[in-house]
Amino acid sequence: MKKFYISLIVGLSFLAAGAQDIHYTQFYNTPLTTNPALTGVFNGQYRIGAIYRNQWFSAVGGSTFFNSPFQTPSISFDMPIILKNGDAVGVGALIFYDEAGAGSITTFSGQVSASYIKHLGKDGRHQISAGFQVGYTQYKLSSADQKFASQYSGNDFNPNMASGVSLQPNVNYVNLNAGLLYFGKLTNTISMYIGGTIFNTTEMKVNLVSDQSKQSLNLRGNICGGLDFTIGRRYHILPSVLWQRQSATSDLNTGLGFGYDINMRTNITLGIYNRANNVLDAYHQADAVIAYAAFAVKGFKLGVSYDFTVSKLSDGNSGAGGLEISLIYIGMPKVYDERKMMFCPRF
Repeated sequence: MKKFYISLIVGLSFLAAGAQDIHYTQFYNTPLTTNPALTGVFNGQYRIGAIYRNQWFSAVGGSTFFNSPFQTPSISFDMPIILKNGDAVGVGALIFYDEAGAGSITTFSGQVSASYIKHLGKDGRHQISAGFQVGYTQYKLSSADQKFASQYSGNDFNPNMASGVSLQPNVNYVNLNAGLLYFGKLTNTISMYIGGTIFNTTEMKVNLVSDQSKQSLNLRGNICGGLDFTIGRRYHILPSVLWQRQSATSDLNTGLGFGYDINMRTNITLGIYNRANNVLDAYHQADAVIAYAAFAVKGFKLGVSYDFTVSKLSDGNSGAGGLEISLIYIGMPKVYDERKMMFCPRF
């Protein structure tokens, strides 16, 4: 029964408001989904990233971990090309797949991105990056999973009754995202990054209901930032924030991480974060408390987070939250040349 309600809610929300973009709790570990200006912003030759989000996997009776109501895996690749003047050009690509409503609605997207990273000052302690992203997206809707009010006779649902709604099996479009980012060392022990992105700048018109006029895909904007307070040679305090809004919906992620450097390429990070929905509106509410842990060694970084639901959604999802697992590998050159390395924020 819960699976029915989840599919119904997701399907009706999608048809009424248009598709909402994906986003991850570990936005700091998915740079190409957060801001295209982060393309190529790291120290190394190349970066390969993968992340998997599984939400409410224990909320639906009879479901398994890989058959949950909401799943979102993605993989990415990016690299910086260092120029003679010390600036860099970042190039990258991203593929993600999203299931909502236990497979009722699926999204596939492939995107390519590029950035230009400009050094400011002779010492290279400050940089500004501008990036853009072009992508192809396909939405698919399983009409067999959708239930409509017109198919009810009293309190009984009759699947043989006509819904009166004509649905398209899929919708395809090409889109453009653009972003800016500043990152730099304010002092020898304090560094900062801050940036913003506008997604869906082309405002493509889509609708999965074939006999209705198409609606513009909602713009989505975000602002993200963070600080790195270095204490001694090994300890880091890492506050971060992400605010984003699409149509009438917004959320705010804030939190604090604590890092410990075992050596130059091995470190541990632990963090606690909070997500609140619609903080600028009258119906604002806390949504989740998030625990995070990461371990990095020899270019590999494994991150795990879990969203503990604290909003009223816990009444309908049996208190289930969202699990994210990320894995990043940064390839380093055989010969380390500091002149070809950039200062980069720690995420």
